[in-house]
Amino acid sequence: MSGTLVLYKSKRGSSKQYAEWIAEELRADLYESSKFPVTDWEKYSRVIYCGGLYANRINGIRFIAKNHARLSGKKIIAVACGLSYPHIEESVARVVNGLARKLPQALHANVRLFLVRGSITYSQLGFFENTILKLLEKTLRKKDPQALVPEEQEMLGVLGRDFSFVDRAFIQPIIDYYRTL
Repeated sequence: MSGTLVLYKSKRGSSKQYAEWIAEELRADLYESSKFPVTDWEKYSRVIYCGGLYANRINGIRFIAKNHARLSGKKIIAVACGLSYPHIEESVARVVNGLARKLPQALHANVRLFLVRGSITYSQLGFFENTILKLLEKTLRKKDPQALVPEEQEMLGVLGRDFSFVDRAFIQPIIDYYRTL
């Protein structure tokens, strides 16, 4: 075993793609979280969890929370894949707060969060997700166009059609941090 485990939960494939790239780069073991044999936690000292980001919550992070006793002392990297911008402090802060509410206090010091950009295929979205995106577009269109920050302009340009921001380059900060552990 490599000592490093990459887990993921992916609704539409973006989180899985990032997990595969990270596992490949680090020569780590890779599992979809629901298929991971929880009796194998002791084989790993580092765990990377990739999940989609929905309303500032990481899809499937409960799996990590539920197994917190087995993760004590392990280094954990949480990778949130969504539309949030990794370089904007407010975006990161919202996800950090959501993560803090879902994980037991005992894990907080051992977890480092990274955001990566995902994709949308409208035909795969449910009613709730479609509604949220329509509300986001409506909110952005109500703003003064001159007041839109570049990220909001970008979002307005892609909402309503399929798009992908998935890019292998987003894993580099994760790999760089991992190598410091």
